[in-house]
Amino acid sequence: MSAREPQTGDTVLWHREPEQTGLQPKPLLRGWLQETGLLTARLRRLCASEFRLEVLDTQSGQDEPTEHDFQRRVILHCGEQPCVYAETVIPAATAATHPWLNELGDEPLGERLQTLPEVHRSEFRYALLTADSLPSELAERHQMPLWARQSDFHISDATLTVTEVFLPGVVDNENRRMKLAD
Repeated sequence: MSAREPQTGDTVLWHREPEQTGLQPKPLLRGWLQETGLLTARLRRLCASEFRLEVLDTQSGQDEPTEHDFQRRVILHCGEQPCVYAETVIPAATAATHPWLNELGDEPLGERLQTLPEVHRSEFRYALLTADSLPSELAERHQMPLWARQSDFHISDATLTVTEVFLPGVVDNENRRMKLAD
């Protein structure tokens, strides 16, 4: 199944390795890009009590006709600093099989998926996104290219696609943590 590029643009070229974009991510960011554990767990460790998830919007195919039943866009923050933009696209068949996906609210998707049996994640695909391939609220604030990764989650026979865009706040908070540790 080929993944649909979410609002991060239909012209995005996804790669199997970050270097295939023609650039290399800085080592600190590479660790985040290739993190196989939950980003929310890693951000909670980094930010402690300052972690929060902001739901930007959710769209159901019942509200307006789309090829997908549900789309959810969130930003993961360390305090007031946005660190990761995440977009989940859930096909209608997956939403019908797993209606709880429509009711997540401000609960992190990864934390819920981790509690389920038979969940498998595909390999990551990587891209370097320019402002014209970002959602408008990100494009306005970020003129420099941003690293992103995309993967599919398989819950038994159902699939959903998650795209995560790494904002400068992730590296800023890592640098701050390292300076405090010195």
